[in-house]
Amino acid sequence: MSVPTTKNIMNKIRENGEEREKLKLLGKRVAEHLGVEEIPIEFVALDGEDSRLELKPTPRILISDHTYIKYEYYALCIAHEYRHAFQIYWVSFMNDKLAEVWREELQDAKNSENIDADNQEEYTGYKLQAIEIDAEAFAIYYLRTFENINIRKKEEWFQNLIEAYIVKYQNRL
Repeated sequence: MSVPTTKNIMNKIRENGEEREKLKLLGKRVAEHLGVEEIPIEFVALDGEDSRLELKPTPRILISDHTYIKYEYYALCIAHEYRHAFQIYWVSFMNDKLAEVWREELQDAKNSENIDADNQEEYTGYKLQAIEIDAEAFAIYYLRTFENINIRKKEEWFQNLIEAYIVKYQNRL
């Protein structure tokens, strides 16, 4: 095991800075694709590998700041959280069936702050919300199609669900 040197630490800081700039540019492209305003992206201390869209006091995307996580994971978080912003726009302006479903779920959404992620039943219920399936499917579809980044979910059942959603609803992603 090598001992970290000042040079190695400075290289890692520089690489992280460059990577974060790339991620901010990715956020700009995703926002443009979805037709929503750009949202500041902040890397902060969150429990585990988490990300969230925070609306108050001002909109921002918060992403868990772990140096061991790959660019692809951060890219997935950014695209996923931007899709939630799109969902909020959609329910604000549309009155179709999709807006009805999303509106109801957004009012009482399960998220990492109000579920026990170690409880399999709660965690599965969280992942099976229409807003979460849509956000994850959008993120995977967008990254695969426009950024040449292929992401597979750990749970095969969830990957299959996402792939089926992409096939069925590709025209709205």
